[in-house]
Amino acid sequence: MTRVFALDPDDWPIWRELRLRALEDAPEAFASTLAEVLERDTEKHWRAAVTAPMVPFVAESDGAPAAMGRLMWREDHDAPVELISVWVAPEHRGRGVGGTLVTTAVEHLAIHHPRTRLLLAVVETNAPARALYSRCGFAVIGRNPDDDAELLMEHGAP
Repeated sequence: MTRVFALDPDDWPIWRELRLRALEDAPEAFASTLAEVLERDTEKHWRAAVTAPMVPFVAESDGAPAAMGRLMWREDHDAPVELISVWVAPEHRGRGVGGTLVTTAVEHLAIHHPRTRLLLAVVETNAPARALYSRCGFAVIGRNPDDDAELLMEHGAP
């Protein structure tokens, strides 16, 4: 059984555990490296990672942390919200955990900020992630102007 929930700042150890695993497992999928993150491995850093303007979500499968992702708001409140830092632990892939996590984040945004655009960037060669996002209602809208290896996807785009 999969349960998805939002973290609060006191839950930072859960986020830390998943983020370090993600950076070790899929370094090409993230802007920061494991070494960079370990240089700032403090409670203050991790609390900031799970505090506004971020809304972090964790999926648990059979009681164990299995996936993570965050909604991130920009200072310009008219700007789209971004879904970032999505990762599913290898032992939980292919079991619907990622889809449940992404769907929960999409539903959270729709409830709390209706009509707000939701974007994400995905490495073009990451076919499993692209397929997950497509199943969850995202469509490619172009290349990421900040990283030519990534595609931008928008939820609900034609």
